Amino acid sequence: MTTFTENIATGSVIKPVNVADAVFRGYKEDNRFKRLMGNNDNSVIFTKAFDKVAGDTFKFPFSAGVPSSAWVSGNTRLDDATVQLTKTTDSITIDLQRAGIDIKGVSMSQQRATFDLIESDKLELKRAVGEKMEAIILAALLDTSAGRVSQRYRYGSDETNYNATAATAKANVDNTDDKLKLTDIAALALKAKRQAVSGGLKMNPYRVESANGVSSRKWIYVAHPLAIRDLKASSGFMDLIKYKDRPEFDLIGGSDYIGEYEGVLIYELNNDSMLESSAGASGIQIAHNFLMGVNAVGVGFGKVELAPGNRALKMAAPENRGVITVEDSDHGQIVQAGFSMVTGAKQLCENTSGTSQAFGTIHHYTAAVE
Repeated sequence: MTTFTENIATGSVIKPVNVADAVFRGYKEDNRFKRLMGNNDNSVIFTKAFDKVAGDTFKFPFSAGVPSSAWVSGNTRLDDATVQLTKTTDSITIDLQRAGIDIKGVSMSQQRATFDLIESDKLELKRAVGEKMEAIILAALLDTSAGRVSQRYRYGSDETNYNATAATAKANVDNTDDKLKLTDIAALALKAKRQAVSGGLKMNPYRVESANGVSSRKWIYVAHPLAIRDLKASSGFMDLIKYKDRPEFDLIGGSDYIGEYEGVLIYELNNDSMLESSAGASGIQIAHNFLMGVNAVGVGFGKVELAPGNRALKMAAPENRGVITVEDSDHGQIVQAGFSMVTGAKQLCENTSGTSQAFGTIHHYTAAVE
């Protein structure tokens, strides 16, 4: 791909590849889930780059770690007791995602000479990339098309609310017994620690490192503000909630860290895509909240492919992970800048038992009446 380097006036101090890369990095730097994203198996949101292009579907590998049965004591021969490291995969589809802006009163000659266009609007494009990535991740977390089993779903405060039919289970959530409470969060933590489909893999908590370097294993619970409102009004909340002022636990940027309870870090996320109107008992609105451990979501990035030609000036991030294109219209009076990336996300599921279950997520529906 031709990069913008060939189109910049001699002596320019701007490095266009770095500009394109800076905008692309908005996917993690301007995204509220950024502190949960990483490229290893301890990440809540496991992020990997692949040599794939838009429209490709491929296997996304992840690990459940070393089982406890791998350990031996004393003089027991280790080569007689090794166990298979548990590896599994899920499928992710990636696609082209693009955004464009119009800027009037800037000619292409000015743009070539000074590069002011991209410098002045880089932050807005970068922010847009972060917002889009956040929306893609949240949509994946809210996707219930695969991995729905009783061990990974809870409806209100009573396990018996579960039903094989999702709509029936949601209709069991009422505005009396099924408002969010601390006891619900404790039950979710226990469910995460102990429950999985027969022969399936158990969830693993996320390793959080504090400012002084001390690490601990925690679950992450994310809830809509209407559910958090009910949680704060529940019995004993102010007496039992812990560490609500600990900045090292501010893992979800732009959210409100509510506190910790029973090893669960609780966050409020203000996004109404988490609400389902009229889905609960007597037609009440309910909230789709979720508890996460490691490998809850997989995010894949591919490479952007553009048709050859010189009409659009092109700036490519390393390996074409993100591309900025710039062209003019109306005889140079309007400059159009666009950003393209190839990405996709999926809530990771595993089916080592033959039954698909969400690997790192428990879905929790609660009352959310305005």
